[in-house]
Amino acid sequence: MDLDRTIASAAADEPQLRHAYRIAVAAGSSNTGCAAEQERCYGVLRLLTQALLRLPDLAVCAYTLYLFDETSGDPAIARAVSDVAAGALRLAHRALEVHGRDVGYDTGAWLDQALLVAGVALERTVEAEEEHELAAGLVEARAATLALTRAAAATVEDRMLVADQLACGLGYLLALFVIARRAAQ
Repeated sequence: MDLDRTIASAAADEPQLRHAYRIAVAAGSSNTGCAAEQERCYGVLRLLTQALLRLPDLAVCAYTLYLFDETSGDPAIARAVSDVAAGALRLAHRALEVHGRDVGYDTGAWLDQALLVAGVALERTVEAEEEHELAAGLVEARAATLALTRAAAATVEDRMLVADQLACGLGYLLALFVIARRAAQ
């Protein structure tokens, strides 16, 4: 496995990213261990907290994938990144659904923003990898952590910041999911 080539091939157009998003939400159920109906009964803050609890593991797995790319190329590491990213993405997606339902907005535009963020993150990752400046996935893992933390903090005071930061976090998680799925092949 050559992670540089995997990342370069991960950049996708909007329909591919939308398809990958649906796959990630569905695949995340194995990580969360919950059915969609059960997740939709939780509050936004609980869902965000559950997503945030997965992000330290995601950062470690993403960095391990980068470190061991040249030496072992073990697809099990890529599958671990994919699994944890899908679980966090699924929970953040449910948080957006619940927040939209509770506040009264359509989540479609925010999901479009998440896809835009993912596309930009994938392009940036390709450029960074070509210059060998950054470990694959660490920037996205950190950005997802910051965005979801901001969303959680905004639940009390700023309803639209919650949606905006959820969309950003979803985009970064999707980028990691796409990279990991490609690397696991």
